Amino acid sequence: MRLLETTDLHGQLRAYDYFADRPAPHTGLAALAPEIAQARSEVSNCLLFDCGDFLQGTPITQIWGDGDPALADSPNPMIAAMNAVGYDAAALGNHEFDFGLAQLERAVAEANFPLVCANLERAPHSESPEARGKVVPWLMIEREMQDDAGQPQPMRIAVIGVLPQPTLGWMQKRQSNEMTTTCLEQALRHHLVHIRETRPDLVIVLAHTGIAPLEAGEHDRARDAEHAALAVAELDGVDVVLAGHDHRLFPDRTRPATPGIDPIGATLAGKPAINAGAAGTRLGVLDLTLERRDGRWQIVRHTAALRRVRPGEPRECTEILNASAPAHAATLAHMRREIGESTVPLHSYFSMIAPDRSLSLKARAGFSHAAERLRGHPLEALPRLAAVSIFKSGGLGGAGNFIDIPAGKLRVSHIDDLYLFNNGIGAVEITGAELLDWLEQSASVFVQLTPGEDAPRLRDPSFASYQFDVISGLRYEIDLSQPPRYAADGRCIAPSATRIRNLTHAGRPIAPADRFVLLSNDFRLSGGNGFQLRGRPIGLDPEPVLVRELLQREIRAATPALEIEAEPIWRFAPMPGTRVICLTGPGAQAHLHELAAHGVRATPLPLDTDGFLPLQIAL
Repeated sequence: MRLLETTDLHGQLRAYDYFADRPAPHTGLAALAPEIAQARSEVSNCLLFDCGDFLQGTPITQIWGDGDPALADSPNPMIAAMNAVGYDAAALGNHEFDFGLAQLERAVAEANFPLVCANLERAPHSESPEARGKVVPWLMIEREMQDDAGQPQPMRIAVIGVLPQPTLGWMQKRQSNEMTTTCLEQALRHHLVHIRETRPDLVIVLAHTGIAPLEAGEHDRARDAEHAALAVAELDGVDVVLAGHDHRLFPDRTRPATPGIDPIGATLAGKPAINAGAAGTRLGVLDLTLERRDGRWQIVRHTAALRRVRPGEPRECTEILNASAPAHAATLAHMRREIGESTVPLHSYFSMIAPDRSLSLKARAGFSHAAERLRGHPLEALPRLAAVSIFKSGGLGGAGNFIDIPAGKLRVSHIDDLYLFNNGIGAVEITGAELLDWLEQSASVFVQLTPGEDAPRLRDPSFASYQFDVISGLRYEIDLSQPPRYAADGRCIAPSATRIRNLTHAGRPIAPADRFVLLSNDFRLSGGNGFQLRGRPIGLDPEPVLVRELLQREIRAATPALEIEAEPIWRFAPMPGTRVICLTGPGAQAHLHELAAHGVRATPLPLDTDGFLPLQIAL
């Protein structure tokens, strides 16, 4: 039996980059559809699943979710595409809730495939529209499959879905008392009891959660975290785990094996597992060999592969292209609207090694909003800081996954390029000690270096770029000779590790008891991506204002044009004789002079096989 998986499509419907307004070959569901058809044609028994986060992520789904009048009577373009491909089932992911409950209900009602989520509960008083019953905890797929002799065999396959418990908390602007999310592991235990009573031949979990090791004594914390796929696989009654959420690939030969996780054999707790990454760049193919034992089909062998869209002439599914044509046209018209002008280019090629104008713009937009909202507030006199991070900085997104906005006219597309997600702005009152720990978690994205030696990479690939917060209003150094304090999933692995040096505000060292107002996004402030919760919340708005809205305001208010410089917030502590490789996009060649201006000594090397530009950084 072949199981096919897509996950974290994030609205990547077509092979098109709306932010750069150009084709993006070999990405998206329309380009992946021919590969799905090919994989289906190779076997007799095949099922296709998606593991969540399909509704949000690109402008073509964003303007539908925002209720653009041009698409008022149009079906959700992502759901229409998934209907065309023919999914057997899909799980809900946390970003399905980004546009509010009403839009989610509308999209779900249009789906021709069932959706599963076992740890999403509707309050007893809730009145649901026509989508009631379309999202179920689990379902039973009953199919007649062919065995190796070509004989029909009836099979009963239970499919259950889960997502991270904090999902509704992350979407602060869109919370509703009509729905709650519960512990995913407890929900699975509860439903697996009933599933076993039905005697299925196979139990598949569509787990919108990532893969990370479980440390001794950490099980309670890991159960509701964003990387709980191993805990899911350990449950009795689970046969297969299809994972997602963290955008990381599994199997992955570059990933080290850890207890319970075999990244080469593609197993979690000894059970077959797969994760197809994100944005429709890969199709997960999990082939199972089953034998009849004790009156039930059981897995005896498996192989796992991640197929890319084949190189050569790009192919996209004609049915998907035709169905999405009106939404595509409306999106292009929306994204090409001019909202202002910039005197300088905005890019993210050096965001992990040097000051960054795009981060300074995000911080400035936050400060402008806070100045208005904190007027007359008891904490108005406290110093204000802003934690900002970059979403597009290479990594799993590839060598083209960088912001690159030239000086000149600024369009709506540039706002979405600068800020991909529907995050609102929030604030906390925070102490100097908490601030230092915040920075230690942020600085953990870098590998530890040995003084006097060359290193092949700067970033730990298990971290996403947006886990690296830069805090505007401070000055500090990061000492990479020291170990990281935190792991990518938020575990504190070295409590005494200290990378942050010479931390100051307004030229004065920060004391542990000093108090500040720190601005950040609501996802970070609610513990998203394993970030430790620090500080005491401050209510800026009755409902958080989206960061994208603040960016638009800041750009529109800049007359005659936006002028912004990169704030010199941090630098690496000097390590004489030490060099390290940082991968950036090839477009960085045009901006290398900026590094010299910031005192960063960088030597460009030939492009690597993935198209990245390696910069050798002398510390």
